[in-house]
Amino acid sequence: MPPNSASHAHWTTLMPPGTHRSPAPPLIPSLPLSAPAPVRVETASLTGMALGVAAYSLFAAHDAMIKGVITALPAPQILFVRGVVVIALCLIIGRHRVVIDLWHSKNRMLILGRGLMTLAAWVMYYSAGRDLQLAEMTTLYYVAPVLTTVLAVIFLKEQLTLARIGGASIGFFGIVVAANPSGFTIGWPVIMVLGAALFWAFAMILMRTISRSDSTLVQVFAQNLIHVLVMAVAALPFWQGMGLREIALCVAAGLVGGLAQFILVEAARSVPASVLGTVEYGALIWSFIFGYLFWAEMPVTTVYVGAFLVVAAGLTLALSEHRNRREIIDAP
Repeated sequence: MPPNSASHAHWTTLMPPGTHRSPAPPLIPSLPLSAPAPVRVETASLTGMALGVAAYSLFAAHDAMIKGVITALPAPQILFVRGVVVIALCLIIGRHRVVIDLWHSKNRMLILGRGLMTLAAWVMYYSAGRDLQLAEMTTLYYVAPVLTTVLAVIFLKEQLTLARIGGASIGFFGIVVAANPSGFTIGWPVIMVLGAALFWAFAMILMRTISRSDSTLVQVFAQNLIHVLVMAVAALPFWQGMGLREIALCVAAGLVGGLAQFILVEAARSVPASVLGTVEYGALIWSFIFGYLFWAEMPVTTVYVGAFLVVAAGLTLALSEHRNRREIIDAP
C-alpha cells in the first residue's frame, strides 16, 4: 500500500453513501501567491485629535493667566503655587492610590525625566513672558511641533506620511507668516522660548512612551510633584507677597492647567506624537484672541493669513488620518 493510501481510505469511509469522493487534500497545502502585507502606519483617532485641540486650547487660556501675573511674581513661585493646586486635585480624585501606583511604576525614571523637561520648558517660557507679547511667545514656541515630529521618527520609530509632513510644514509656515518675523529681535527672551520648545518636544516623546503603561492621573500627579519639589527650593527663599488677584490667577492657572495636562495625556494614548505635535498649532488662534482681549494686542493682516494656514493644516491632517483609519483592514 502506498504511504498515503491508509489515511485516504479512512477519510473516504467517513463520508455518507453516494457522496462524491474528491481526492484527498495534500499533506502540504499550497501557499497562496499573494503580495506581502504593506507596512501599516499607526493612525490617529479623531477623538484623540479633538482631545489634543481641547488640551492646547486650555493651555492657551492657562498661558494667558500666567502672563497676567508674571510681571508681579517670579516664574518659580507661580509654578510652585500652580503645582500645589494640581497635586491637591490629584489627591482628592485618586487619594492614596495615586501615590502607591506612582511608587510601583516601572517608568519612574522616565516620569522624572519628563517632569524635569516640562519644568525647564515652562520656567524658560514664562520668564520670557516679561519681555514678549503673548502672540510672539506662542509663535516662537511653536517650533516645538516640528521638533516633536522629527524626534518621533528617531526615538519612537513612527512612520511619516505625506499628510503628516505636509501638515507640520504648512502649520509651521502659517506660524511664520502670523509672526511677521521681521519684527522679532533676537535676544535672551527669544532664545529662552526656543529652548523651551526643544525641552517640550523631548517631553512629548517621553509622554507618549509613558502613556502606554501608567495611568493619566499618576502622570499628572508625578509631573506636578516634581515641579513643586524643585520650585520649593527656588521660590521659597525669595517668596514675594501675593494679593488677592495674584492668588486667584495662580489658583485658576492650576485648575485649568491641571485639566489641560490630564486631557493631553489622554490624547497621547490614541494619537502618535508626530500628529499630536501638529495639533498643537491650533492654540495659536487663542493666543491672539487673548492677547487682544486682555492686553489690546492688535493682530495685523498676516496674523489672519497665518491663522488660516494653521487651521487648513489641522483640518487636512484630521481628514487624512480619518481616511487612513477607515481603510485599514486587520488581517485574520
